[in-house]
Amino acid sequence: MSQTAKFTIGMRDAFFTELFEIFARDPNCVFITADNGAPSLDRFGDELPDQFFTVGIAEQQCIGMACGMAYEGRKVYTYAIAPFISLRAYEQQKIDVCAMNLPIVSIGVGRGYAYDIMGPTHHTVEDITIMRALPNLTIHNPADGVAAGALAEISYRDASPQYIRFDRAGIEDLYAGMDVSFEDGLIEIAHGEDLCIIATGVMVHNALKVRERLTEKGLKVGVIDLHRLKPINRDLLFEKLSGVSNVCTVEEHLLAGGMGSSIAELFIDECVSTPTLRIGQDDRFAFDMGGREQIWKTYGLDVDGITARIERWMGK
Repeated sequence: MSQTAKFTIGMRDAFFTELFEIFARDPNCVFITADNGAPSLDRFGDELPDQFFTVGIAEQQCIGMACGMAYEGRKVYTYAIAPFISLRAYEQQKIDVCAMNLPIVSIGVGRGYAYDIMGPTHHTVEDITIMRALPNLTIHNPADGVAAGALAEISYRDASPQYIRFDRAGIEDLYAGMDVSFEDGLIEIAHGEDLCIIATGVMVHNALKVRERLTEKGLKVGVIDLHRLKPINRDLLFEKLSGVSNVCTVEEHLLAGGMGSSIAELFIDECVSTPTLRIGQDDRFAFDMGGREQIWKTYGLDVDGITARIERWMGK
């Protein structure tokens, strides 16, 4: 599916706007929220009340209810804050959703450090690690509202269990006005032979700014938006990395088992020896206050920090 970019709203609202049209034409679709709302979600309850349910602050119950409906043939979407729909309901995700291979789409909002000042209870920098370990599960991590809007149709047509990581509001659209396809799981935004930065989610934005700085210093730098974290489109990824001298992965997530680890695993399995640098959160919780960008600066995930790390690694 190729879709002309059109969204200038946040990821969540872009997704729900498109999803409503799908629900309106398919009464078999059901939405369950665990005490999370959104202006774009109000329309479901107002106009499609038989397809919309809320269970309150009870994420495990939300997943259990979804599994019962999916087992009876419904296409179910669940929605909660990202750490709660993944970590708090992990046993239900493992046994009830993935082991049963049910068509349930779990939507988590507030990935990474989006809930910045709320601390580790609301930070979501472990979920890629634990969720990608679950068989049958597909994981999406869009970089903007355009990609999120396209995911409505993509997730609807995919019968596998899925987990979608959304940011909060305020993320600039990268793909506005562009005719792009999100079917392949990754997009090469720019090509460069000296270095390719593989980024996901909000870090795609930082990666593009890092590319600008490194390009000014004479380096040929590419950027790949890896928006489907599982399964990774390995054939297309290796095609895009052909002839690239160095690879750097960038993620707003713990390094242990995250996106960079999945790339390293692919390289090992395929005997790829391209020098690779992983940039992400080191082995600690972030209790620092001051906002998301302050957390990035503290742990080297801002543009300055990423640029400096790459320059040291490449000896520039």
